[in-house]
Amino acid sequence: MSIKVILDADVIADFYKDNRTGIFRVTLAFFRELSRNKAIEVFYAHLSVLHNETSTKEIDHFFSENSLSVKKANHRYRRPFLPLRKEKLFRHFYHKMGIYNYKNVHFEEVFSKAEIFHSFYYPINHEVRKYENLKKVVTIHDLIPIMFPDLHFNADLIKNIIESIGKDGYAVCVSENTKKDLLNYAPHLNPDHIFVNLLAASESLFYVCNDAEKFNSIKEKYNLPKKYFLSVGTLEPRKNVDFVIRNFIRVIKENNIDDLGLVLVGAKGWDYDKIFNEYNNAQELKDKIIITGRVPDEDLASLYSHAHSFYYMSFYEGFGLPPLEAMQCGVATVTSNTSSLPEVVGDAGIMLSPDDDDALSQTMLNLYANENLRREYSEKGLKRSKLFSWKKSADELAVIYKKISNH
Repeated sequence: MSIKVILDADVIADFYKDNRTGIFRVTLAFFRELSRNKAIEVFYAHLSVLHNETSTKEIDHFFSENSLSVKKANHRYRRPFLPLRKEKLFRHFYHKMGIYNYKNVHFEEVFSKAEIFHSFYYPINHEVRKYENLKKVVTIHDLIPIMFPDLHFNADLIKNIIESIGKDGYAVCVSENTKKDLLNYAPHLNPDHIFVNLLAASESLFYVCNDAEKFNSIKEKYNLPKKYFLSVGTLEPRKNVDFVIRNFIRVIKENNIDDLGLVLVGAKGWDYDKIFNEYNNAQELKDKIIITGRVPDEDLASLYSHAHSFYYMSFYEGFGLPPLEAMQCGVATVTSNTSSLPEVVGDAGIMLSPDDDDALSQTMLNLYANENLRREYSEKGLKRSKLFSWKKSADELAVIYKKISNH
């Protein structure tokens, strides 16, 4: 008999309209694959831990548009009448009283019948705690804000997420390294209740894209050079992008290279001044660096596939999707040798210390000068990427659900 599982759709509700974060993509991929898995019967809950203004009707519509068939476990709708709801004073009063524009009503019977409730990010909702039949599961993506407060800013949320696991709850970590970090930070958690489930990269978004016509239009759109190094990730201190810029400039200056550019793809994060200082320091070589900002999903495969090589020198990652995306597109990949990245890249990429300038500049030069070396790591990366898929991740998660339901 299939296990009844309620998946928390809050991440989808909060980010599907305009800011499709990495966690949104991961959550949606799991919803898509788990809804097809015959070992479990999937429902979704939308309770909004953050009291954001979306309804289950909107989520139903989003799922339908994306050919996803998942039944709701509760209804959430906008209150039809709330006196003076727009007035600042009343709004403050309502929030103090715990009254919000949107209301959760009518919990379906499945809440009493299901075995598992799984949140892909947020803390377990207090409403869910009322159902003793439900085993509560939270995905832990990383503990970076707690471990490196100077590199991040939302430590309180991560602490709340971990706290919500409780003594009897369960956690699914996205890497062995994240599991180690979690147990170091919260030794009171039962190690037998902590599982590892590696992520994957979308096969429909990340693939070897040899379409010359498509690349020509993308080249024009972003003003790309013929040959370029690529880096993909939010422009923020943890991603160590200034380190990549500095060594790229060093390599082209010291070796009089004039046919190579550096393309940085990603939205501005917090405290990105250091990155732009490094960019401005490049002076007459600034035109060799292209900063695209966030790019549409449909452009990524072509951007990755036509890159000369890929650089991801992040200080710390919970999993690290961009290197996997790059390998899946057949790009020679260079990453840091820290945290979870060795679990993702294995021996299929070149791994370096994220603060060793000499090693990075030498690696850049080696890959630029040695086509056979570049091809070798391109082939290794493609082979390695085949070990990961969203179907495999979802199937392994279904096995974890079975173990949890038997505990």
